[in-house]
Amino acid sequence: MDGVGGAESDQPVKSKGNEPPAPPLQPPGGGGTYDDMLEARVASLEADVKNIRDNVGDMKGVLKDAGKDLTDLKVSQATLNERISHLPTKSYIGWWITGGLTMAVGALTVLSRLGFLVAAAPK
Repeated sequence: MDGVGGAESDQPVKSKGNEPPAPPLQPPGGGGTYDDMLEARVASLEADVKNIRDNVGDMKGVLKDAGKDLTDLKVSQATLNERISHLPTKSYIGWWITGGLTMAVGALTVLSRLGFLVAAAPK
């Protein structure tokens, strides 16, 4: 092709009239195998990779600490479950309250039958 229609070529683009020829077209994506910005690009990428390594190292430390915290949480939960298992249940408490009230009513009934709970006449 003549270099104008989009085909890549190492030859200068033909100009019209008295104008000097344009520089050759560069391939897309950075302009060949080497340019002045390559060192800066590589340095930037190296800095980014170092930053990523540091961040991954920090995340590893945080995950180790989270594992320790999780173990502590499991131990605390087991301790709490053991303490709760020794507490009385609602039905156990209910039976004791019912039994105590039954005993009190029975005792009051016996005392009233025996004459100990007779209302005294006002004087």
